[in-house]
Amino acid sequence: MSQQSLPGYTTAFALFEALWEAGITTCFVNLGNDHPSIIEAIVKGKRERPDRWPRMITCPSEVTAISMADGYARVTGRPQAVIVHVDVGTQALGQGVHNACVGRVPIFIFSGLCPSTESGELPGSRTEYANWLQEPHDQKAIVRQYCRYVGEFRTGRNVKQTISRALQFANTAPKGPVYLVATREVLAEELEPYSLQQEHWGPVGPGALPSEAAFQVASALVNAERPLIITGYSGRDWRNPGALVALADCIPGIRVHDTGGSDMCFPMTHIASEGFRLANHKCSTEADVILVLDCDVPWIPVLNPPSSDKTTIYHIDSDPLNQQISVSFFPAHGRWKADSFTAVSQLVDGIKNSKQLSTLLQDPKYAARRDARSKVHSATLADMTTQVRHGEGDFLNVHTIGHMLKTHLADSTFVVEAITSAQTLSDQLQCSRPGSWINCGGTGIGWSNGAALGVRMALAELARDGGSSPRLVCQLVGDGSFMCAAPSTALWVASKYKIPILTIVLNNGGWHAPRDSARIVYPNGLNASATDEEANTSLKPTPNYAALAEAASGSEVGWNNGSSEDDYADRWMKGVRVKTVGQLKEALQLANTRVAQEGRGMLIEAFM
Repeated sequence: MSQQSLPGYTTAFALFEALWEAGITTCFVNLGNDHPSIIEAIVKGKRERPDRWPRMITCPSEVTAISMADGYARVTGRPQAVIVHVDVGTQALGQGVHNACVGRVPIFIFSGLCPSTESGELPGSRTEYANWLQEPHDQKAIVRQYCRYVGEFRTGRNVKQTISRALQFANTAPKGPVYLVATREVLAEELEPYSLQQEHWGPVGPGALPSEAAFQVASALVNAERPLIITGYSGRDWRNPGALVALADCIPGIRVHDTGGSDMCFPMTHIASEGFRLANHKCSTEADVILVLDCDVPWIPVLNPPSSDKTTIYHIDSDPLNQQISVSFFPAHGRWKADSFTAVSQLVDGIKNSKQLSTLLQDPKYAARRDARSKVHSATLADMTTQVRHGEGDFLNVHTIGHMLKTHLADSTFVVEAITSAQTLSDQLQCSRPGSWINCGGTGIGWSNGAALGVRMALAELARDGGSSPRLVCQLVGDGSFMCAAPSTALWVASKYKIPILTIVLNNGGWHAPRDSARIVYPNGLNASATDEEANTSLKPTPNYAALAEAASGSEVGWNNGSSEDDYADRWMKGVRVKTVGQLKEALQLANTRVAQEGRGMLIEAFM
């Protein structure tokens, strides 16, 4: 296990070495006074082994750091690392920890602790005023309820084992964040170098349905008159949309509804698709057999529950009890903790290999159901097109923006945080490629500012490995969400590390989601007649987000004010503001050139 002793081989150095050995290639860092040994280790690694050392991305805001790691992991399925400082840096992760927890995203988080000695007893002992002020009674408690595992390095001699155990939790479904801490004294501890056998530290493997359960569910779906699949996260595994298509093709007339919008779970172009709604679609009231697959909230009990107690419900999930959700009383006649791709593949194989079910499916009623479903689906798509405005001078609405993105950015990856506009955007984009639609899944707004950058980094990594060019990444974000999580930091990081994305800020001048909530609870209340100013949901006067993008990215805004556009032709970031169809069309054409071809950033502020 031991190697020749190396000068400066500390716990901090072993930490980064362990991350690299475990497959973590990027650390999103926000450093502080608890990190002297961390900084020494970073510099040592960069100088001595740059090709075998994680890439360090400086993030002036912690929520940007965790959101970038979040986006990266959603594409690759592998965690990346976030380094923050003591209690204040941990608190500044904020809604990012919630998003990773609820969104089932593996992230490794490390933070230092205040030194445990104050009189120079050990290297790393307290030396600064702040060292006495940043010691809560239980720093790990700040994030414990959101993490799959929390722990502490109490000695450097098992630092790699502790990291490997934490990563086992992060990578075992349901995946999620993990959090480790250490004092400055422990980080400064010098060690004998060592390595672990990584094959001993893998996550728990995927589970399957018991054979009798697989036949029970398959038989129920085939025999149902109005079968329905409700899903939410299954598209995180890019094999799942194809598997669900295969299942839908086996059972003519079945419908598939996406309630979470977290990933592209099922192609909207398929006749079985009911599209994406946040658990409020009427299809749940019409089905006689429902399969809930990787889904937290299949319907809203006061709005659209199954209409009959006789409706048969099955739930297959990596966490079918929703252990992170205290109030979750959705009924089911059978629940199984299983990997969704494995389970769906079992259902498809079971139907195809069952003479009984195959014979049943030859009944002409199934062909009639398929034809009827095809007509309904075609009518639904046709109705969506009627909401689109086509005149060059027409003012923009969400339908029009979504339709134009589908037309001009057809093969892009959309990172969506549009809250009240997300369902309409989904209708118009009609995403069908696995990984083409990535939504938060959690509710901590501002996620997409960093997540879109992480998605682009991950796609670049996959493209390098496959010898191709990464797809254009388009962040679709409401103005309220954009403001909520350090947008200037994300823009600066994108510029510094040359991470080209297209950001489209949907500017409706306020937060509409709180008003929608008030309207639902108090339909005849004062909110119905209140202005946005009265309801404190107005974001007017609106900032100039296009100018912010250029300023935060280091462009020469404010200097040489009389210069022409040509003088700024080579700047890395360009911001534009649009109000009409013609203006957006021109901006999207430019985006294809700047972002997709030239690898530079662009922000479009679209007024609605």
